[in-house]
Amino acid sequence: MKLRTPARLAASAALALSVAAGATVATAATASAAVGKSACTESVKLATTTTAVVKFRTGPGTKYTAKGQLSKNVSGYWACNKGSTGSAKSWGYIQVKSGAHKGEWGWVSSQYLTVPMNLD
Repeated sequence: MKLRTPARLAASAALALSVAAGATVATAATASAAVGKSACTESVKLATTTTAVVKFRTGPGTKYTAKGQLSKNVSGYWACNKGSTGSAKSWGYIQVKSGAHKGEWGWVSSQYLTVPMNLD
């Protein structure tokens, strides 16, 4: 019987550890899930271009998975923002109009988006 008690303790500890690890994995997976326009807090509705090579993400923040990169000067339609437009911490939800991700929707830090000037 004395041999089984340490084995039970070890099994219980392993089970507790795996449950804790599973909870951590579940939390991380939710952060990587795609988030669409429903996350927007402000409407923008403007043409835009990227000002640098930037990561194109599944959600508004660095905790979300990168779908890839957008090159500098990629054009897009900036539908809305998560956060205030003037804030360096806001994220733009855009549809890419040129380049490798043409037609796809995703998120870009708004500090790397610009509105081209119209000189009429």
